[in-house]
Amino acid sequence: MADSAESKEIFEQPTLTVAVPVAVEETPPAVEAAVEAPVEPPVEKPKKKRKPMSEERKEQLRQNLIKGRATSLANRQAKAKAKGTFKKAKTLEEGEAEEAALAAAQVRIAEAEARKEQREAAKHARTEAKEAMELAKGLKLELDELKAERSANKARKAKAKAEAAALKEKELAEATAREAAKPKIPAPRPLPTGRDLIRMMKGL
Repeated sequence: MADSAESKEIFEQPTLTVAVPVAVEETPPAVEAAVEAPVEPPVEKPKKKRKPMSEERKEQLRQNLIKGRATSLANRQAKAKAKGTFKKAKTLEEGEAEEAALAAAQVRIAEAEARKEQREAAKHARTEAKEAMELAKGLKLELDELKAERSANKARKAKAKAEAAALKEKELAEATAREAAKPKIPAPRPLPTGRDLIRMMKGL
């Protein structure tokens, strides 16, 4: 009995099936549509009725929902805090860079203003020097004019003095000539006094 079972197992090996291609005649689409069987609507499976949920299960689900919401909130807060810290650090770095750039810009502005002030001071100094030179030239011209006017006044005074002296001499000479040209009149004899009269009478 055992031998027959073993022989049966030996001889009952799976046979290999080889698919041989068979030429199938193609039918036109109209014929295929006619040959196809009508499609039957799918049969709906009857829905299983859910068992009523116990109050303990409902409470457990509520607690799980509360825990999940708390965990999600904590995770979101942690992410937001980490993101905010990174953003804050980035902002601090950007602020430091901006402060450094602002300080450098202020230094450059101060240097530019100093250079501008120096240029303006030099320009002002040149203007003042030019004005001083013009003023000195004007004063020198005025001094030369005053000197010339003083010399002219002196010359006019000397000329007037010389003319007055010459005129005076001329008048004096003319007066002297007139006096010399006049005839000499003898001086009148003085009248005899009483004593003179007595002497004259005694001499007679």
